[in-house]
Amino acid sequence: MHALGLTLVAAVLLAPVAANAQTGISCSELPQAAAFVAKLRPGPNTSAAERHLDAARNAKSDPQCVAELRRVDYYARRSAAADRRLAAHGRTAAPTHHVLCADALHQDRPGGTDYHGPAVAGCPRPKI
Repeated sequence: MHALGLTLVAAVLLAPVAANAQTGISCSELPQAAAFVAKLRPGPNTSAAERHLDAARNAKSDPQCVAELRRVDYYARRSAAADRRLAAHGRTAAPTHHVLCADALHQDRPGGTDYHGPAVAGCPRPKI
């Protein structure tokens, strides 16, 4: 009976160690994870990966750090898959917007004399 109790206690205490060995993730991989996340395109999964990466950096214990790195891995894989899908379709991460610049009839657009907003790339500066 005593041996069974020790076996159960050992299984409970060693389960996190076995789980870490199974996934192969350790806190020493923080720099590699940060480098991988930095290469991802902006998006909701990339933002989630960055949040969990910060949580892993600030973790108080090794198991907490590993748990956060697992979440980083999950969101980073999703973000990388989305990036591959976009690249396969020849699209960029964000749709590009076409800005209408000022012309003779529309001087309130960027580049016009009546425009009062920030400068817009691709539109000439107004001649005053």
